[in-house]
Amino acid sequence: MTVANLGARTVLVDTPESERSHAFFWDGRVEGLEAQVLQPIANPNEMGLDGRALVERLARVPGYAPYFAESFGSTQVILERVAAALADYVRTLRSGNSAYDRWRYAGDASRMSVSAQRGSDVFFFKGRCATCHAGFNFSDGRYSNLGVGWNGTAGRFADEGRAAVTGRPADRGRFKTPALRDVSRHAPYMHDGSLPTLRAVVEFYNRGGNENPWRSQRIRPLNLTSQDVDDLVAFLHALESDRPADVAPTIFPH
Repeated sequence: MTVANLGARTVLVDTPESERSHAFFWDGRVEGLEAQVLQPIANPNEMGLDGRALVERLARVPGYAPYFAESFGSTQVILERVAAALADYVRTLRSGNSAYDRWRYAGDASRMSVSAQRGSDVFFFKGRCATCHAGFNFSDGRYSNLGVGWNGTAGRFADEGRAAVTGRPADRGRFKTPALRDVSRHAPYMHDGSLPTLRAVVEFYNRGGNENPWRSQRIRPLNLTSQDVDDLVAFLHALESDRPADVAPTIFPH
């Protein structure tokens, strides 16, 4: 369920089951938020802990005990409870009430620039972006090969993508279609951060990605004009929500 808060009106739009994906990470290697939130903790490139070390650290902080008792009925710190708490926090991060929402759902034409309105036509029609970026969250939850990270000389990808999970050669270089809400806040782009700006992304799609033996059939040159590119970038910026940026706490349990 996704929430779009339109002033006095709140629009709840439930995306069809066929458009949902419960798999997380670019390659879809885990199912569910409870599994996803623990992955970075054990990753040596991020936090470099493991489940046991995490639990031991939290258990040594008395200030966490009341929170565990309130949430789970006892002060016991176990990995499943940590995962549940982290996942529930992530579920509070909603996106809505963007300029696009005000224009599309509340009929407020003043909220979207003329360029962004033209960009909407490019997105849904001329550019066919909604073929993959479908639904209220602008993602079909599927996996596509755009050729990102393809080394034609070596004949391989820097990252095998979905194939590393499924073992299927046809999944080589395929990555999950990302949702586009608040996309303007999350540079750089693609699974490897190889494209620095939204304009670079649009231009990449416009030329049809990078050709390779497994490139998805849905990926092809878009034949957009320079004006189309400008307008499409403006539309993507119009998907930015009015949710304030997250601010890290300055006081922690002790």
